[in-house]
Amino acid sequence: MLHIKIARRLFPILACMLFMQVGTAFAACSATEQFCHGGCIAKTSICILEPVPGGPSEIPSGLGFATFFFYINNGVWQWAFRIGVAIAVLNGVIGGFQIVMSNGDSGKVDAGKTRFISSAAGLVMLFLSGVILNFINPAAFST
Repeated sequence: MLHIKIARRLFPILACMLFMQVGTAFAACSATEQFCHGGCIAKTSICILEPVPGGPSEIPSGLGFATFFFYINNGVWQWAFRIGVAIAVLNGVIGGFQIVMSNGDSGKVDAGKTRFISSAAGLVMLFLSGVILNFINPAAFST
């Protein structure tokens, strides 16, 4: 019951703070621009509500179906590549720990070697996929 009373008192204050911030942000943009993530962009552009880390926060409109590819190539691809590299490196480290902690047990050493070699092969495939895709379509990786 106490949390409901606190929420009822805080809601008007938070609502006022939100509208004050939005109002001042919109006032800074001209008539041909719109507010997007702390800055002004053209009204014809699309503002991405939750951009991918390291990706674009806006997409130029008028691209049609290419808008999807613009978003994938300029944000999602780099993010997915970084996550894949991190997973492969972590898997290699775990394989190394398996080898070190095996205490001479040949079964555990083989399991660690297999994991390490698999993670190395995964890293090679990740890097080669970028090279091959860039060779096929160089425009896909340009920003």
